[in-house]
Amino acid sequence: MKKISLLIALPLFSFASGNLSELLNLAEQNDYVQSSRYQLESAQEKAYSVKSGYLPSLSLGANQTFNKEENMFTPEKSRTGSATLSFTLYDGGKREAQFSQQNALVKSATFALASVQNNVSLNVIYAYFNYLSTKESLKATEQKKEQLLAERYRLEKFLSVGAATEDELQKIISSVEQSNVDILTLQNTLNNISNTLEYLTGKRVEVEEGSRVWLQEEPKMDGKRLDILALEESVKSTQEETNIAKSAHLPTFKLEDTYSRFKNDYANNAGESDKENQNSIVLSMQWKLFDFGSTSASVQAAQKNYLAKSSELAYEKHKAKASYLSAYNSYQTALAKIEANKAKLHASEMTYALVKKKFQQGIVNNVTYLDALSERFNAQAQLQTALHEVEYQKAVLLYEMGEEIKGAIQ
Repeated sequence: MKKISLLIALPLFSFASGNLSELLNLAEQNDYVQSSRYQLESAQEKAYSVKSGYLPSLSLGANQTFNKEENMFTPEKSRTGSATLSFTLYDGGKREAQFSQQNALVKSATFALASVQNNVSLNVIYAYFNYLSTKESLKATEQKKEQLLAERYRLEKFLSVGAATEDELQKIISSVEQSNVDILTLQNTLNNISNTLEYLTGKRVEVEEGSRVWLQEEPKMDGKRLDILALEESVKSTQEETNIAKSAHLPTFKLEDTYSRFKNDYANNAGESDKENQNSIVLSMQWKLFDFGSTSASVQAAQKNYLAKSSELAYEKHKAKASYLSAYNSYQTALAKIEANKAKLHASEMTYALVKKKFQQGIVNNVTYLDALSERFNAQAQLQTALHEVEYQKAVLLYEMGEEIKGAIQ
């Protein structure tokens, strides 16, 4: 099977058991997925911040002044308070470009989260069906060992009466020992897969059989892979960065309404204390006419970045298309393996039954018998592996088609 590698953060461990759907639910709570959720929330907060920044703002100001020497123009003390309401009327299109950019970044983070969830699901599914395949191989190897032990017992009896040779017995004993090694290897593989599921789900899990992946009979790539959709939105955000840079070439209009209140206090009676209120409305315009090419350079840098991201997107789209075709071919191959392994198992069972009978009658030697025995149990394990591989390849196809894998589990 093709495995898509993914580094997952290691959460705290506890014990659980469940089918594939339950394992996927657990995996969606791990720290790697949670990181993507935080990134989405961060993008949403940033978008809100940018949009709020263009709403009318109210600011307050106040100061208290003490002068060392008083005269008719300078009071001993003065107090001033002000409230200013400010609103940007036009800033060269920067506001609209920033709004569009932030919307694109939120969409990109949303697709990125869905892509990470799909990627994690694919890793869990790979581990799940790999575990079941290994478990079937272990079962077949243990059954093979039982058969070998029975033959060993039979040959030891025959050897004691001279009806069998020592080398025949030793070959059986050698095969038993090799089966023990194979069993230990498969048990170690199961432990490794369990460890993988543990860090994917955050719990020590017991795999339950019976889950399948649903896929339409003739899969078609109607949509786009989720990571491609995230990259498309990211490219849109870099395009808006160019418009933001261009806005510096245009004037900015701002409207401000300031209400002021001040009071002057004179210690000398010759001066009189006074109070005054003032309300000022200011329409201002600022237009940068020359900056030694700084703005033009910023525009060029943004455009180059957009071209770079667009090229990356085009490359990833071609790569995704090739990946889909590869996944589709692997799925078709996996289907063909099932029929081939069914035929192989049927043939091996017939051969084994015939060879076993001849071996017990002394017509064929134990080498032929051991080959037939191994072929039979290998065929059983290979058929189960083929069945599980088809399920995994369905998940890979769903991933490449941009479909939610979790929703296809039955």
